[in-house]
Amino acid sequence: MGSGVVRPLVNSAETALTAAAFVYWPWDRAVPNSLSLALVFAALSCVIRPTSGALWLCAGLVLLFTRPHCIARTLYIVKCTLMVGIPAIASMLVIDRLGYKRWVFPPYQFYLFNVHEGLATWFGESPPLYHLYVSMPILFTSMLPFVLHGAYIAIARGYASAQPAVVAVAAMFVFSLVGHMEYRFLYPLLPIGFMYAAVSINSLVSTLPRGLDTGKKSSKDSMGAKTKRWRLWSVRNIIAYLLVTNVPASLYLNLVHQRGVVDVMAYLRSEAQNHLVEDIGFLMPCHSTPYYSHLHQPIPMWFLSCEPPLEKSALATHYWEANDFELDPVGFMHRIFDSKDSGVLDVVDQRYQPGQTRRKPSHLVMYECMADRIHSELELLGYSECARFFNTHFNGDSRRKGDVVVYRRPLTATK
Repeated sequence: MGSGVVRPLVNSAETALTAAAFVYWPWDRAVPNSLSLALVFAALSCVIRPTSGALWLCAGLVLLFTRPHCIARTLYIVKCTLMVGIPAIASMLVIDRLGYKRWVFPPYQFYLFNVHEGLATWFGESPPLYHLYVSMPILFTSMLPFVLHGAYIAIARGYASAQPAVVAVAAMFVFSLVGHMEYRFLYPLLPIGFMYAAVSINSLVSTLPRGLDTGKKSSKDSMGAKTKRWRLWSVRNIIAYLLVTNVPASLYLNLVHQRGVVDVMAYLRSEAQNHLVEDIGFLMPCHSTPYYSHLHQPIPMWFLSCEPPLEKSALATHYWEANDFELDPVGFMHRIFDSKDSGVLDVVDQRYQPGQTRRKPSHLVMYECMADRIHSELELLGYSECARFFNTHFNGDSRRKGDVVVYRRPLTATK
């Protein structure tokens, strides 16, 4: 969790807005007076990430059917939804019109691409239970037992409202209907999980004899094995357990794991500031590194294309550079690099068409596993290794193994 929220910023913002909405959401309330404020935060989360609508659809249905026979309450819910929803949808349309220069409705586009055309699997196909046995353990780590226990006692013993659990399960089911899944898609469920973890910890600690909740001995410590079991669930022990099982992992994942893809951008920025970089090419699986958000220099850059087709019928013939390069890296470089090696581009963030010929950049960035395959060819093209950065001790993707390596060739005439 600690290493996740800092990466996909849109998902993190969506989660923060969802948490705010949940604070004011009228769980189990006969009169949902705070619904309007909750819907404002919910609408904002949908504007920045339209797929959040699936979660709020589940929450809205649960709210409606809690007391279906109360007509006045139902009408009030519908009125609040329309008063907030219509301006939110209008704002979404206007913002996207300004960005795309044409009218689009993102939820419909999402349906067309992911459901109707079934192209979500272009980014990787996930098993149906992926969110259950991959996403949940990653998001909650060692807190997951408390989450499950808290949900159980909320439902079975009435310690807390069971409605959030119903919403979470329903939303997770909806998110599992798409072929491609990532754990970040469940970020909005984190507030619900943390709430149930708090319910669990509170129930465990509140049953302790006086003194045991802080780890101190009770003045009437004569209960034998039962007292020892109680001591296991003291506040001090629970906090120590969560810190020991989360802090080292968070430090490693944030400071060590996959740091090379960030360190290389700091190196390139420094080189660019000293006028030692003309342009940069990334011979890596697309989006492996940060881009201009870390470079902060007007240097032309490009990476291997990996855009999916827009129609399923074009899937068999669709061309993408990342796949072409992986299958035949030497042949790809011969096809892609201009033999005349024309002058430096003046256009920052040049948008090449997939397969379009381009000049040999002054710097090439790639993973060690690829550098080993094409090192001889790079030397023939005039490149030599200039920097290397440790990236990770392990990686499940064979295309991303080893260090991040930078090659450069002599600079051409100054721009």
